[in-house]
Amino acid sequence: MEFKAKKVIVEQATPFTNDKLNRKSNVDNVSLLLRNISSPIVMSINAPWGHGKTTFLEMLNANLKNNSCKSIYFSAWETDFVSDPLLAFLGEINQEMQALVDGDKDKSVVWENTKKAGKHILRKGIPALIKVGTAGVIDAEKIIEDESSKLMEGLSKDFIDEYSKNKNAIEQFKNGISSILNDDESSLTKLYIFIDELDRCRPTYAIELLERIKHLLDIEGLVFVLALDKIQLSHSVKAVYGADFESIGYLRRFIDIEYNLPETDLDDFIEEQYRHFGFYDFFQSRTKYSAFQYEKDHLKNVFKLLASARNLSLREVEQLFSKINLVILSTKENIHLYPVLMAFLIIVKDVDRQLYNRYVSDNSTPEEIIEYLYSIVPNKVRFDSYDCALIEGYLIGAKYDDYENKQGDSLEMHKRNLAVDDCDPQQVKYSENVVRIAKSFAGYRNEISLSSLKQRIEMSESFKFAGN
Repeated sequence: MEFKAKKVIVEQATPFTNDKLNRKSNVDNVSLLLRNISSPIVMSINAPWGHGKTTFLEMLNANLKNNSCKSIYFSAWETDFVSDPLLAFLGEINQEMQALVDGDKDKSVVWENTKKAGKHILRKGIPALIKVGTAGVIDAEKIIEDESSKLMEGLSKDFIDEYSKNKNAIEQFKNGISSILNDDESSLTKLYIFIDELDRCRPTYAIELLERIKHLLDIEGLVFVLALDKIQLSHSVKAVYGADFESIGYLRRFIDIEYNLPETDLDDFIEEQYRHFGFYDFFQSRTKYSAFQYEKDHLKNVFKLLASARNLSLREVEQLFSKINLVILSTKENIHLYPVLMAFLIIVKDVDRQLYNRYVSDNSTPEEIIEYLYSIVPNKVRFDSYDCALIEGYLIGAKYDDYENKQGDSLEMHKRNLAVDDCDPQQVKYSENVVRIAKSFAGYRNEISLSSLKQRIEMSESFKFAGN
């Protein structure tokens, strides 16, 4: 069995070999759009954390290269240690630009001069003229006032000359890149620049990178594709400009077109996790014991219910399956696994450790954790779901022993529902299932060994995976 989830490998020649999310058609469509779209342009690939943006971007990058396009891929998060995003940009594109000018002496000279202009910009910073490009979002009047004050303080020839040099350096920088990408008036080489994990950067770096792209790199031939979580990035903007700042409107000034990553079929993804971790083989080996024959389906169905109820990201699903896998690996073939209870408690522990601790303590009853179950699974879903009744029945049954009944009022509440003539029929059916499941443990001492399950769950928490 696999130990943990692995990063999806995107091979250049066959980028969709490991496409477990069935996104080939989406990649093909976006790739064709980017090949036909005019430049300069900035596109964002938008999705929350853990929904597969990086894999999508890597497949898109490979697809474009396989269609004879020039592209560069880098992680903004891995470069945010530098003081200026322009430095990271120059470093990342240098190799690709060298390939474009290879064999052309004139263009080689242009690229060297362009890098020198870039170095000058890095030394001196963006002048007020560029900053005013954000007028209407940032306080433009304040910027102009501040910069004018600096100018008036000196009014010296040296200051004005330096300002002019900065403007000239920016113009030389942009013209240099443009001339390299343009062979002649009718031939333009598009350069696709993929920037991943922008939303993970420190706020000031993320904003500076967007500003550099908008004001220094709006050059015909450049196509930027940014992977980001727009909501998370908007929080970064607010961290810099204040909680009341209109951050979504600010981001729209830098992004020309947004592509919202389609949601993935959760059932298919969970099936893939089963295959990856070898759960099918594990559960098949246990079917020789009649008590374990439904484990495979119970775990899968309960996890689907909870993942949907909690709106878990793909990354969160992977991480939870890694924890479930550790519990499975530490369970002997002939030992009860309690997959229904295990999956629920692992998720609760991940969300609310104190609630988990209170439930697994010796003297507690299950009412509080059942209330949590009700809070994440609406009545309509809960009454129609046998899997939810399974969870509740196990939560109650795990608190029974031969010496002291710690089920509290939970089981009695469902018994009362069965005795009320005008009770909702769906509620009656649900209560019947809960009572039957919970009472099935009453005749067997330690049928559910909560302490044993707790030990294995908490043992799994002691492990940390490299890269997580």
